[in-house]
Amino acid sequence: MGAAGLGVVIRDAEGIVIGALSERIPLPLAVATVEALACRRAVLFALELSIFDASFEGDSLIVTTALCGGDTNHPEFGLVLSDSLLLARSFRSCNFVHVKRLGNLVAHYLARMSKSSNELQVWIESIPSEIAPLVSNDIL
Repeated sequence: MGAAGLGVVIRDAEGIVIGALSERIPLPLAVATVEALACRRAVLFALELSIFDASFEGDSLIVTTALCGGDTNHPEFGLVLSDSLLLARSFRSCNFVHVKRLGNLVAHYLARMSKSSNELQVWIESIPSEIAPLVSNDIL
C-alpha cells in the first residue's frame, strides 16, 4: 500500500481515554521513523487538547532512548525527534517512556485502522467501539 499508520491514545491520570486519533501517512524507509513520527503526532495532539502535563509512551527503544537523551543526530529521523523535543517544551512537565508492545496495543490497533482510511480520524472523550475491549485490558 505504500502507507503506514499512526495511532495515538491520550489518557488522563486515572487512565480514562480523553482523546484518540488514527492517521495514514506515506511509508518511510524505516520502522523507527514511523515510531518517531507517531511520537511527534502524539505530542502535537496532546498540545491540541491543551494537555499541560504529559508522559509519552512508545515501544521503540531507539526512539525513546534518543528522546530521553536529547540525541537528534540520527540521519533518517533526527529532525522528527528535534520537532518532538521542541514541541515538548510547551508542556509544564513532559517525559518519554519506553513500554513493551503489550502496553501499547490500543495505539497499534488505531495505527492498523488508519491503513483502511485516507482521512485523519479523531475521537474526543470517546473511542471507537471496536477498541473498547483493548482499552479496558491495556496495561497502563
